[in-house]
Formats: sequence, structure tokens, C-alpha cells
Amino acid sequence: MNNSNTDKELIDGCLNNDRVSQRKLYEKYAPKMYIVCMRYAKTKEDAEDILVEGFLKVFSGLAKFQGGSSLQTWIQTVMVNTAISYFRKHQKHYKTGSIEDENIEISDGFDSDILSNLSGKEFMNLLQKMPDHLKCVFNLYAFEGYNYEKISLELGINVGTARSRMSKGKSWLQEKLKYVSTI
Repeated sequence: MNNSNTDKELIDGCLNNDRVSQRKLYEKYAPKMYIVCMRYAKTKEDAEDILVEGFLKVFSGLAKFQGGSSLQTWIQTVMVNTAISYFRKHQKHYKTGSIEDENIEISDGFDSDILSNLSGKEFMNLLQKMPDHLKCVFNLYAFEGYNYEKISLELGINVGTARSRMSKGKSWLQEKLKYVSTI
């Protein structure tokens, strides 16, 4: 196999338990998927755990890949689902706020000028500081395109809580962005 293997060749190799194909598939997609994992993780170590667990699921479930979407999209879906599972498993360790906090109405909207002044790395660092119960909902809605109903099903929370957490996540981020813009 050459260095520019197609996804089809990599999949076929992986399904035949070819270690070189598995390594090449990992090397091709791991950097992009690590970024996805970092959006959900609290630490780099957590992101690495999610990434490894996600790729184990990719390799064990690759025979189920039907080609209805790109391989990258399918792998990203596996990573997001792995991150959700990781969040659920570790949720008891995260501060989730009080019930009283869940009903506070907070305005939406961002100052796009402030956001455009941040590098991707600065935004990622800021996003990692967001409280986990807000960050998971924010990521699923803003980056993965989930609606509130799907978020509520995935996280085992009600729709109103998902909406509230998204609103709080936006407000939290906007408040931090105001601080960043004054530095």
C-alpha cells in the first residue's frame, strides 16, 4: 500500500486486521478527532481517553460502516457518541448547578467582532474552561447540530434543561469573551 491510501483501501485493510492499515487510518483521522474530543473534555488527558476509546469503537464497528456518509463524518459521530458516554459516566464528578439556576433566562447572541479576534487555540482553551454540564450541551448544539430534543435524549435531561444550559453556555462564553477583549 502507498502513503495516499483511499478510505476504501484503509477500511478493507482494517477489516482484514492489517495493522499497517489500522495505523494509517488512525494517523489520518486522529488529529481531527482529537480536536472534537478536546471540545468535550475537561483536560487533555480526558480528550486522549475519549480518542482512544473512540478509535477502539471505530475499529470494532468498522464493518457496520455503510458508506452513507464520508468515513470522517462516521468517525466523528463515533467520537461524539464516545464523548457523550464519557460525560455521562463522569457526570457525578461535575458540578451541575442547582435546580433554581436552571430556570434563569439569559440573553443569547454573541458579539461576532470579539469572537473573530480569537485564534482557534484561544477559543478551544476558553471552551475547555466552560463548566462541563454547559459545555456538553453547547458542543452538541453549536458544533454537532443536535436539536434540543436530541440533546435531552442523549444526556438524559429534559428539553427545558437543555435549552437553559445552552443559554447559560452562550452567556458564560460571551462574558468570558468580553473579558478577553479588554486585555
